[in-house]
Amino acid sequence: MLADPLCGKNDQHMAEDLADLHPANAQIVTEALQPVFAEVQERLGSALYNFPSFTAGLTNTMRAVETSNLLRDLKGHALPPILSFPAIESIALDKLQDAMRIHDSWVEDLQARLVATTTGFRRTLFPPNLRQLADEITAEEVNRFVEKEAIPLYLVPKGRTALRLIRAKDRQARRKVLNSCFNSIVDDCEKILTESRAESIADQVSFIRDGIGALRAGYTPSAQAMFTVTLDTLITRLYPDQENLRRIRNRQKDKDASEEFDQMNIREALVWLPIWNAHESFWPNKGDPVPHHFSRHASVHAVTSRQFNKRNCIQALMLVTSLVGYGNALW
Repeated sequence: MLADPLCGKNDQHMAEDLADLHPANAQIVTEALQPVFAEVQERLGSALYNFPSFTAGLTNTMRAVETSNLLRDLKGHALPPILSFPAIESIALDKLQDAMRIHDSWVEDLQARLVATTTGFRRTLFPPNLRQLADEITAEEVNRFVEKEAIPLYLVPKGRTALRLIRAKDRQARRKVLNSCFNSIVDDCEKILTESRAESIADQVSFIRDGIGALRAGYTPSAQAMFTVTLDTLITRLYPDQENLRRIRNRQKDKDASEEFDQMNIREALVWLPIWNAHESFWPNKGDPVPHHFSRHASVHAVTSRQFNKRNCIQALMLVTSLVGYGNALW
């Protein structure tokens, strides 16, 4: 899904990753890396051309060893007459040492440039709120987060809050971040909603802003209910595969994301994976306990104080805000 194609890869694996990328993202990667690969080819060609000529003599000697009856001669305690290693003149040795020093310097420079290129590549692929974190987080970390949590990272929250969420060690720690950053996250969401210009979802944006008004006035359960039903409407309006809409609304417990998400580009995966996680299966008639974390199904079918709370309300607001941004193609 959001695999980081430049993190710890050799050339073969990097090429395979580029081939697996969504076409739009692959084009970005190719253009970003082309200057670096061109320089690698140029410098390698130069290094081979200038390599000291004494190696040719050594090559001839080793070829003679390969074609001789060396093992038979050694068993007979006779030294084979063909072994004649070329003398390495001091000037050639100096050239070799100089070449190795240049090589080491070049490798260090190339590594630094690849790190910078990788950071720039991530900055291009990340949504605006994560771009300032491009040198602190990888696409793999972002992917792991959205695969397991009903907390979006698309457009909201702002960078430092997002970093705290990604770095949090478990769900309990992440919920503490939601609590401590509650007011700033509401502000982040309101900013995105204010920028919405999509007429097709204008009514839904209005209802979300009403929910924020209720939230600021202290009516948290009312706000969460508004955000949850608006989430249903936005999913119906915006999910790209309408024929398979039920898939996004049915996350089986302890199941990995389906192959459908693998076909999405980065923007789509960042938006829809957290929404899929918010639809974890919940069957109260089968004895399923009401979860503490935000659950669309529990919010609708099990209205209790265990499900309706401040932290779940902010999650629901983040999800609908992320979808509004997606509907406006803000990134």
